[in-house]
Amino acid sequence: MNTASGRAFVLGRLFTRSDQPERVRALDRTFEQHDGLPTLLTDRYWGQYVTISRCALGSVQVYRDPSGAIPCYVRETADEIFLFSDLDLAIAAGVVVPTINWDAMAACLLRPALRCTKTVVRDVYEIPQGWVLGVGGAKYAALRQHWSPWKYVRPTGLHRSDLRDALQAAVVGTVRALASEFSRIQLCLSGGVDSSIVAAALAGTNTVCFNLVSPGPEGDELGFARIVADHVELELVDRSYRLDDIAITRSSALHLPRPVGSPGRQAFDEANRRLANEISAEAVFSGNGGDNVFCFTQSATPIADRLKSRGQRIGAWRTVADICELTGCSVWEAVSRALRKIPKSAARYHWASDLRFVHPELAAAQGSAEAHHSWLAAPAGALPGRAAHIAALLRPQNFSEGFPRAEPIELITPMLAQPIVELCLAIQTWQWVEGGRDRAAARDAFANMLPEAICDRRTKGGPGAFYRQIVDRYRTAIKEQLLDGELSARKLIDRSAIEAFFQRPVDEQGDAYVRILTLSDAESWARNCLS
Repeated sequence: MNTASGRAFVLGRLFTRSDQPERVRALDRTFEQHDGLPTLLTDRYWGQYVTISRCALGSVQVYRDPSGAIPCYVRETADEIFLFSDLDLAIAAGVVVPTINWDAMAACLLRPALRCTKTVVRDVYEIPQGWVLGVGGAKYAALRQHWSPWKYVRPTGLHRSDLRDALQAAVVGTVRALASEFSRIQLCLSGGVDSSIVAAALAGTNTVCFNLVSPGPEGDELGFARIVADHVELELVDRSYRLDDIAITRSSALHLPRPVGSPGRQAFDEANRRLANEISAEAVFSGNGGDNVFCFTQSATPIADRLKSRGQRIGAWRTVADICELTGCSVWEAVSRALRKIPKSAARYHWASDLRFVHPELAAAQGSAEAHHSWLAAPAGALPGRAAHIAALLRPQNFSEGFPRAEPIELITPMLAQPIVELCLAIQTWQWVEGGRDRAAARDAFANMLPEAICDRRTKGGPGAFYRQIVDRYRTAIKEQLLDGELSARKLIDRSAIEAFFQRPVDEQGDAYVRILTLSDAESWARNCLS
């Protein structure tokens, strides 16, 4: 869409702010606010978009919406600035030469879930979500932050019942607005709280629910998924993960400028592709990010937040009881951990490095370095639980880009949409653990739309058993790949630690297999990039 004068363009989807959002189909003169367009969009609209507009003095600004649903990568040359959302297209056009920035690769391996501005493809960076790229003249380009989650960290002042209604309205309105863009939808439904909430919001639409089953009791959530699908009257299809969908030498993130994939993701994507083709689905909806947005925590930070908040110290004892029930710890443990969480200065979140299987030289040089991201820089007086909640919002971003752009299906993650995120940031951390329940505010909001067995569910499943099967089947290939690959040659991973891993059964080493698979995919990504 563009304005009549051609001064402003919106690429993507734009919706009005209301309980029943409407798609914006045309841009009127209010969108020609020159420098003020990002503010107009942030305050009055939401969506999945990137905007390009001409400012009053002739410069150009590019704004990426706060959800980050549409990627916007940048490649600067001496004379030109290229913007693109598809790496493969940029390579085919000669805009990008696929070479690796090994310093960025090291940072990515240390903190794989922390998405930074710099990508691992040399000379390519991205406009972060909620940021503006200003372009003025032939050789001037500068980034500035426009939207910050910290702006929305404030008490709602709503009574519990009003808060419940507001959260339900925000989620349902957002999900249904996005759903209206597609004639047929495929929903990844595990039967967990987050995907079940999306299912409830999709009731009455042309949606087929899809449950993927992995071996063992931890991976079989079909019973919960069936309860939800029956309740909301949506069709349910179930399939099993397939080891034959795995190709160890092919990265699941090859279409992305960062090695953020896993071999297990290949099986997930292939299963979704097959079903989408069978039922002619145009989009795959997911509850991804729900844990993060709904402040899933097993920490004592809600107690610390309440102790630090004016007028809340008496109520802190209720939160102590909630944390004890939620985690099974004692009162003494809960209180002592909470006191350790209270910072002496600003509550900056410490993002720990993952040093497992990292080369000792890399660990010594960068392992203890402070992570940098604008969202991690807490303002004065910030509460530690709030800092942790905002840091958690960064973690699902690597998985929101979904399938390669050339494919006919689109991944939609409605939980990361701006209206839902902003409202959830305004909910106090102790409200998320009320009654000894994680994501309590979300459970309460959908208690009248979901079965009690789902709203009260405390267990979480996952594909862990399938991931362990991947390691067992492809043990030799993964071992050789890591020991003789690019990451090892550049002293990014520890050969001796990897050899030790493969000398013991996978089941005896906790979740180390997840890290091994992530490194394996990163190695495949690097080899494909270099070739």
